[in-house]
Amino acid sequence: MHVDTLDGMPSRESLLGYRVGTELNAVASFGGGDSPGRLVQLSLEHLTLRLESRAVPRPGQPASVVVGHGERWATLLEAEVMGVHDARPEVSLRFVAPPLDAGRRIVGVLESLRDHGLLLTPETRPVWRERIDRADRVARICEALAARQARGVARTEDGHRVDITAAAFDALDGKILWRFHGEVPRRSFSLEVFGYSSVVHMPVREWREESGLVVMPTPKELVRFRHRWLRRTLASPTCVLGFDHPLWPQVHVRRALLDVSYEGLSFLTEPGEDLMYPGLKLPVVEVSLDGRAPVRLRAEVRNISSMASGRRCGLSVRPLDNEGARAWRALVEVQMHPSTEAAGDWNSATWKLFEHSGYFRLPGKQPSDFVGLREKFSETQDKLAERPDLGYRVVRPAEAGVAEATLSVVKPYAGSWMAHQLARHPPAGLRTTAREALRDIYLRGYEPTQVDPEVKWFFAFCEANVRWVRYTKFEFATWYQQTGQTCLVPFRLMEAEVNAAWVVPVGIDVGAPTEEERARFFEHVASTRPEAYREALDLVPERFDLEVTRRDWDNAGLGRERELMVARHAGRPVALAVVETAQPGLNLFNVLDGVRLVSLEDDALPEVQDAFMALLSRAADWYRARGRKVFVHYVEAECVEYVERAALADLGEGKLWVMSARLLPEFLEHLFESTTPRAG
Repeated sequence: MHVDTLDGMPSRESLLGYRVGTELNAVASFGGGDSPGRLVQLSLEHLTLRLESRAVPRPGQPASVVVGHGERWATLLEAEVMGVHDARPEVSLRFVAPPLDAGRRIVGVLESLRDHGLLLTPETRPVWRERIDRADRVARICEALAARQARGVARTEDGHRVDITAAAFDALDGKILWRFHGEVPRRSFSLEVFGYSSVVHMPVREWREESGLVVMPTPKELVRFRHRWLRRTLASPTCVLGFDHPLWPQVHVRRALLDVSYEGLSFLTEPGEDLMYPGLKLPVVEVSLDGRAPVRLRAEVRNISSMASGRRCGLSVRPLDNEGARAWRALVEVQMHPSTEAAGDWNSATWKLFEHSGYFRLPGKQPSDFVGLREKFSETQDKLAERPDLGYRVVRPAEAGVAEATLSVVKPYAGSWMAHQLARHPPAGLRTTAREALRDIYLRGYEPTQVDPEVKWFFAFCEANVRWVRYTKFEFATWYQQTGQTCLVPFRLMEAEVNAAWVVPVGIDVGAPTEEERARFFEHVASTRPEAYREALDLVPERFDLEVTRRDWDNAGLGRERELMVARHAGRPVALAVVETAQPGLNLFNVLDGVRLVSLEDDALPEVQDAFMALLSRAADWYRARGRKVFVHYVEAECVEYVERAALADLGEGKLWVMSARLLPEFLEHLFESTTPRAG
């Protein structure tokens, strides 16, 4: 596997209008004779000329320009000099209050240039390129493409293209079948097939036609390209964009949308009517959808491209305020994820789902352990409903008031999101598969986090032996572990009762660490834990105290704390404990009310085992003072004699799964492929 990716989010060039080819002549007059030149850039607001003469106009000087000099579509435009670039003999001019008919003439020029191939389309650089050559992964991708009858094109070297559809995949015989909607090329060609949010490329050198289908061997490798970080989805037929043109307010644009995403949208534009061009800023646009109040946004035209059905105009959009951001997110998600919901009162339905699915009977637990948590659970969910930037719950409704599946997502650290509380139980008679339900709630759970400007990591405390988790999260982590962007850290989850008979071993002193001891803690963690682990859990000096996180959670009426404790033997620090807590009811297994122990010496030493025991005892006091009845401990040490002494309850073997946010689009693609229902 080979990956090429840009560092961070793709930058957006500031481009106003269109760059044009080198063949287009223009003549500018600055009041002292004509100055011939070459048109470099053109929009409805400005143009840039590269002058051939030595004329040096001054900013603010009036000018007139004949664009397309000597061409049948030449047009005269009045302008004002905005700037002169001496190093490059170029002059930028702004049109002076152009009347509407002048704007339409400029559009006519632009469309003529496009028809003559003189508009330079910016090269689209993929933000991600990955070569996939693992046979099992190639087969899984092919199976998913066939199961959902993915669309694509077959393209020859001379540019001829034919639309295609994936028809079937035979893993045993090693072949994939395609339906060609046109003549099959006679020479070698390549396929470009649309995945969840990427394009899969595969060269084809061997094929045969059989029963109206084209049969090919399963490729030995695929190349996946991605051109944007955020997926777009087809818009509802009733989703409409409307705005007044910022230059000519008498021009009102109203168009049905083609697609939407959290940060953009597109529509078919009529150039002569709508007067759109790249770089045009739209102070206010309204997007409406049947049954919802219109959402007001600010927008900028990013590109205009040609399609078989006409000209496509793509906009980047930003909400005007926080309320608008929430409304826009809801409008996008109702179209992007129509089978799931993240709003509404689902507390009772979710609790019933936990009861029926067996969630309350996971290792070491029984339903009676959760009875006292129901009210706190509902209170916390209600608070999060007002702060989706900190966390939210996704449900897949089966019917009114009944949930088939649920997943919660929360942001417990500065740049990290945690998925938790997954459950599924289909009501009797519901004709959906587990793959469909898991796909829908996971995609809805993870995709909204992409608009968090602080997102850097994702993590989850996973049961180690659940097949579906191994198949999705663990397998994905192993593919990218060598890049440092994922990690899997095994642990054993233990639960402790706060009011147990805790005993502090003789000779161990527990207290707050000194600055030197704190520094040793961070040095030891840096040398013994993966970077992804440390960064995702804020186990780094600059974020350890959760200052920003605590402030955000406090503002939402939610609790979040962390403290570092040290255990000393004969005055020598031998072990430390990271003790933290979160709002009661946030996670019903208390995975954020946890103690993590770190030894500075060999953990098999008796004094280290005593130190671990003493730190757990002090942690019990800490949790008792905060009204907790239990806390959990992530056992990562090799010598665990102290666990038996503490009589902790075993909740099972687990793995901490961590993934960089840079890999989220790939993980979503992997989830989509892994959970696509099998054909038939």
